[in-house]
Amino acid sequence: MTFARSSLTAKLAFVAVFAAAVFAAHDACAQISFGKMRDAAEKQSGAPKVDDDEADAFDVKPGEKDSDESDKPSAVIRRKPRTNTGTAPARQPQAQTKPTPTPPTPTNDVSSALDDLSVDQEEPAETAPAPAAESAAGTAAAASGKRGPVFGKATSHKYRAGMIFRAAANGTCSNVIGTAPVPMDFPEQKVRTLEEEFPSVAKVDYRDLKEGGARQLVFKMRELRAGQGVQATALFEVVRYPLMPPLEPEIYEIPKRPSTEIRRYLKSGQYMESTSKTIRTLAKQVVGDVDGDWNKVDAIFKYVRDNVQYKEILVNKPMRGALAALKAREGDCEDQCALFIAMCRASDIPARLVRVPGHCWAEFYLVDDAKEGYWFPAQVAGTEPLGSLQDTRVILQKGDSFRLPETPKEESLYVKELFMGNVKSGGADPEHQFIQETDPRD
Repeated sequence: MTFARSSLTAKLAFVAVFAAAVFAAHDACAQISFGKMRDAAEKQSGAPKVDDDEADAFDVKPGEKDSDESDKPSAVIRRKPRTNTGTAPARQPQAQTKPTPTPPTPTNDVSSALDDLSVDQEEPAETAPAPAAESAAGTAAAASGKRGPVFGKATSHKYRAGMIFRAAANGTCSNVIGTAPVPMDFPEQKVRTLEEEFPSVAKVDYRDLKEGGARQLVFKMRELRAGQGVQATALFEVVRYPLMPPLEPEIYEIPKRPSTEIRRYLKSGQYMESTSKTIRTLAKQVVGDVDGDWNKVDAIFKYVRDNVQYKEILVNKPMRGALAALKAREGDCEDQCALFIAMCRASDIPARLVRVPGHCWAEFYLVDDAKEGYWFPAQVAGTEPLGSLQDTRVILQKGDSFRLPETPKEESLYVKELFMGNVKSGGADPEHQFIQETDPRD
């Protein structure tokens, strides 16, 4: 954690590297930024500011009190779920979900798989709409019984996500914003909100990022008084399905005219350098003489496994990317996935990263002979065949290029946690904790 002070503006700014072992992601850290109180900072401080119109959305009156004891968390509203939302990764390093211990029973019918799972259905919540690309890619797979990934037997996890903030004894804060990733519905993941504990003095809600594939819990509070603590957490039930390869892989092909949503996964990125001459030349050599588009993806899949040796690397290492992994001939799950995704994109095959607590894998997109599209898993760091995925940890995001509304100039591989606002001149920085817990019984 580093601090930077300006004696002229009394601005406080700090960045806390939140690299709990549950993250395989190096960019998935908490970004913390606090500046001087807004009334003075607007003139000369570069600290985050909020326009008057946006400040109205904070839904809290500056003088409002929630408790006579400032050292206790603010009053909490406990409410039943309004919609299905997702959840976030476990903060505690050991709090991770376990993969399915027994071989799954194949099925393409999600509803029948749910019948095999004992789930509390006393107060079902509405299902939040999935992004357009996800809906198009998964609907037929769930209903057809013949096309798309094959679903295995469902497993269920309890997952809690959220945040706790506390102002210092001499550090009243204003225009406080906190965000944390929470999972959402995907074809192989269904999320139900069980409980929400939100403070009565703040506005807390959910939002889907415009890139698709990620959802956030968003906290806004106009004033956090000196010594005041607030907590915003939600408990979710997440049903996950293992996946197996499609029944007829030979019918799938590279899309000729992918939609706008899918084309974003053909772009070169900071870590997936698909336009690099080295990557493009290699991809052409690997798939050049291979018949069938599924087999072309499999050739890339096997090349990465055979030529980039898996090596577990510390969580806080800088992300290296596809070219670095190719040069080093070794890397962790991120490095292997980066090379696989870059080579797929260089071959006009849409591909993206999938993040779960402590791990990641890749997905690639093909269409069947009826031009219906599907996303298939590629567990590059492992021994499973292409299209097979027995890992049922909670999915936190799909994609590898995100921009938060609060920091639009910054592009991130992962959806970061964020804590920002203004602190009274001369006051100490507030404390923060992001809650990410899996039920230890899972």
